[in-house]
Parts: sequence; C-alpha cells; structure tokens
Amino acid sequence: MVKKFHSIPCMVSFFGVLAFASTVFAQTTVTGFAPNPTPNPPTPGVWFESDVRIGGTASIADLTGLGGDLETNQPLPNGAAKLTTDSTNPAKAEVAVANSFGTASSIIPTIGIGYSWHKASNAGQNLNAAPSIKLTFFNPVCDETIGGDCFATLVYEPYQNGFGNNPAQDVWMRSDLNQIVGGWWTTGGFGAPNGAGGCGAPVCPTLADWLTTLTPDFGQADLVAVSVGVGSFNQGQIGYFDKVDITGTNADASYDFEPAPQFKNLGQCISTLIADNCAGLKGKARATCNHEQQMTCFDLFGVK
Repeated sequence: MVKKFHSIPCMVSFFGVLAFASTVFAQTTVTGFAPNPTPNPPTPGVWFESDVRIGGTASIADLTGLGGDLETNQPLPNGAAKLTTDSTNPAKAEVAVANSFGTASSIIPTIGIGYSWHKASNAGQNLNAAPSIKLTFFNPVCDETIGGDCFATLVYEPYQNGFGNNPAQDVWMRSDLNQIVGGWWTTGGFGAPNGAGGCGAPVCPTLADWLTTLTPDFGQADLVAVSVGVGSFNQGQIGYFDKVDITGTNADASYDFEPAPQFKNLGQCISTLIADNCAGLKGKARATCNHEQQMTCFDLFGVK
C-alpha cells in the first residue's frame, strides 16, 4: 500500500483561530508558493508550502519548450505547479490553499473539486504515485470521541480511482470530483481510523458516504484547506498540476499556476507583449490583437 498524505503540521493551530472572508468565484493566477506559515495562520486564498520536507520541492515551472504532451496539452498556458521527491522515503511535497469554504454538511451536496495532473517518467520512481488532492476539515467546538478527534483529511488518489495501479506517464490527466464522483481515504478523525494510504476496500467511499458514516460532528466541521501533493514513501516523483477548480463552496475559485512575470510593472508587461505578439499591426487590428495579452498582464499584476 502506498503511504501518502498525513496531516498538515499544526493544522489545528492554523485554523482554530481563523475567521476567513468568503470570496466569489474567480480565475486566479498563482506565481509562487508562500512559505509554511506555522505558527501564524495562512492568508486566505494564497497557496503556500503546507508540507514540503527534506528531499521534496514545490515550484512553478515554465513549460515553454519542454515539448511532448506536457507542453502541447497543458490545461492552461504557459506554466504549471511542479512537485518532486528524491529517492528517500521521507521526502514529501505538498502545497495548499486555505479559506473558509463552508461546513461539510452545507457544501458536500454541491461541491465540485477538479484538477489537471501529469506524472512524468523518471527511472526508479514509485509507479503508483501521482499528484493527489485532499480536503482538510476541522470542527473547533466538537467533543473528541474515543478513537477519533475533531480534525480529518480526506485524500483522493488517482491510482485508486480508475487510473490504474500505475497511472500513465507523460500524459496530462483530469479529475473532476463531486459528492458522488471520486473515492477518498481518511487520515483519521470523527470516529474513523487512519487509512494509512488507502481506504481498505475495493472502492473508496465518496464524499457523500463520509458525510453519512463519520460522527455527526463532521457535518459541522469546516473545510479549511484544499491541498495538492505527493506524499512520503513516493520516491522519485516529478509531478505537475494545474487548473484547480473549487465550486459549490463559500470560497469558489479557479487557480492557474504560472511562472512569475519577468516584468517590473504592468506597463512594461503590456508593452513587451504588444511588441512580441503584434509586430507590424496598427490601429484597430493592433488593439484587437492586444486585448488578450493585456488581460494576461492585468491578471499577473492583480489588476481587476
């Protein structure tokens, strides 16, 4: 059995004191990962290194010129998040975005979680592993139960969800999940034991299943983080992910992972892209050509 995710360090201390503001659905460009904020709370909506251990890396790569399916079929040009582990068992690379997404009972019936992922070939790697996504729930007011607590993470593994024990390499894949599509194992909590990398059944429970089988306190637990990563005991991984979509929650968003812009300011970004992409055009033709490029610059510099 492949051992994957464990709880984000100090997650309870992160979220036991936070009150996040709801956000509206938006396309957000992510150009880097903030450091792990322990012991301070993470900033809502900002992706950070939730659990990157020795031997693991998390970065955002420019896919331009890399060729193959990695470049030609990337879900959103021109970059993607990149997660790697070396040949050691403890190596791990996980990033997360925190927010007040809503309670399990209120959002699981409507939730949509999607992400595109790519497992690159690499000699000596763990063949089962691929970038996985997980949902972390915390109930700050519930009573702890014997054999459980008020904190749990549900983990979706591609190899347990129809992509085969050895997911295809060097090909972009897409997982779009909801309350009944996608199986998840749990790290323990709300009356359930730690699955230690699996769900213990041929078919893992859905989110709807967990809502009805965990203790009632789970229904009032807040979804406080969405994470993507490669866990420990997954040696030699080179994984990519992009276009993370979160819908049906109180903090819906779509995340595009792009390398940091090589421009000093918005004006330089626009003028450079105009020169590169619209050379020789004038008047209305030039303005039409440049609309998409300018919108890209506005997005990169956070101008709405």
